[in-house]
Amino acid sequence: MTYQETTNDLSVNKSLNSVFNGNSLDSNQSEKIFGHLFSGQMSEIELSGLLMAMKLRGEKAEEISGAAKSMRKFCSTIDLGTSDIFDTCGTGGDYSGSFNISSSVAVILSALGIPIAKHGNRSVSGKSGSTDFYENLGVPVNLTGDEAVNYFKKHNFIYMAAPNYHPAMRYAVSVRKKLAVRTIFNYLGPLTNPAGTKKQAIGFFSPALLPLYAETALSLLYERCVIYSSLDGMDEVSPLADTIVYEIESELMDKFTIQPRKYISEAEARLIPSGLTPEENALLFIDTVSSGKSSPLAKLLALNSALSLYGYESKNSIDESYKRSLQVILDGTVHKKLKELKGEI
Repeated sequence: MTYQETTNDLSVNKSLNSVFNGNSLDSNQSEKIFGHLFSGQMSEIELSGLLMAMKLRGEKAEEISGAAKSMRKFCSTIDLGTSDIFDTCGTGGDYSGSFNISSSVAVILSALGIPIAKHGNRSVSGKSGSTDFYENLGVPVNLTGDEAVNYFKKHNFIYMAAPNYHPAMRYAVSVRKKLAVRTIFNYLGPLTNPAGTKKQAIGFFSPALLPLYAETALSLLYERCVIYSSLDGMDEVSPLADTIVYEIESELMDKFTIQPRKYISEAEARLIPSGLTPEENALLFIDTVSSGKSSPLAKLLALNSALSLYGYESKNSIDESYKRSLQVILDGTVHKKLKELKGEI
């Protein structure tokens, strides 16, 4: 897309200087300054200064929402022909090396009839990102345009790899690699789904910053959304620690806690593998959904799926959704869906 501002835009320079002096931006200012970046008009030095100044004083909800709005404008969007779509894209970046839980949940929800428009990327902080995982499962990871739409219409599922839909991020790649620290960009992925999802489950990397992220999501007017982080730092529902959940619907927000002991014993939780390669994770997922065994990982995936089902529709109680999710994992329904996504049936 073209961007109307010019390189001598005084308001952008004024906003940059304001941030460098320790001040915060409102949503409109942030949207404008990131539009300056995404249109290729910001130097690497300016971007480095902007990212680090925000990081050192702490990014604000309005800055994150403004950046997300700008990123959405520069996104290569896709029209799937329905607004009833759901995403399980989380932030990643929890450094836990955990299994590809949210990516697995997307397949499980699809097996339950939920229309999935999954957004994701390759691994940054761990060994196995969504793209890495699906690639090893044999699920298409590079579909765009009509191919993506047709795949979704056939399977009620589509995976959208972020680099294929966010070309303007190329202006930030070099600086992000050189800085090699978490910045405002780590907040943006789940908030910039190319299909424009209005319903979502977002796992977040920091329980301490979770209220900030929930406030950001609230301002972006989701129809329904759950944003959550576990007290042990996982951006998933953890098998070992309580998970704090913010629930958003119709511009209202509530908060509750999930206690994993209701579903998974501590002994079982400690048997769940972590730190595996994408290939190992893919093989483990296939084994989990084809063995018919109620393994610790099956229970963890069912619990995370239960929260996502609740995020999709509040009438799906977490307890009942846990039972439904575990059932389709054990009875082969998820395995059949996976084969369908791979084109085997």
